[in-house]
Amino acid sequence: MKQKSSSAIPARVALCISVFFSPFIVPIVTAVFIVRKHASSSHEVYLWVAVIAVFVTILPILSVLLLFRFSKVSNVHLPDKDERLLPLCIICVSMALGAIVLYSIGASWKIVWVCLAFIVNSVVFSIITPFWKISFHTSVATGCILVLVLLLNVKLIWLFLVIPIITWARIYRKRHTLLQTLAGTVVATINTMLFYIILPF
Repeated sequence: MKQKSSSAIPARVALCISVFFSPFIVPIVTAVFIVRKHASSSHEVYLWVAVIAVFVTILPILSVLLLFRFSKVSNVHLPDKDERLLPLCIICVSMALGAIVLYSIGASWKIVWVCLAFIVNSVVFSIITPFWKISFHTSVATGCILVLVLLLNVKLIWLFLVIPIITWARIYRKRHTLLQTLAGTVVATINTMLFYIILPF
């Protein structure tokens, strides 16, 4: 019994890490910190965060739940790469609409830029996913950390220390291989930096 309990601990830790660093959660947390710095009033903070939460987190989660409800995907966690393309396309559309709304209500260009960077990364990974199950957990975390470093403070580069932790969790849960998690980090870094060079804020 003790052996079983002790062996379950790493599994629970890996699950908690995977949930905490979910691709649906990390972007909105990142956006909160960026919005708080670049908004000029509390009204703008609440408004911009609400828009981002709706289009980057709430609608994407609801779309996946609906796809699961109508048997378009077999699991809400989308473990099968062959089932990821449709929800990813819906998520990209939702984020694009969010960027349009932010721009139309006069949000700071840096906030809109963050949404556009998220969209670029999502499109690239949507193209890769049908052929290879690249890790969204490490890619989204990497992109968000880079955004924080670029828009808030370069000293936040220490946050990259969480990437090995996420990598371990995804491998332990048998969701990805080491190469898939590393590729997520590398591709997200290249995408974000290229986007920053081509379309600086």
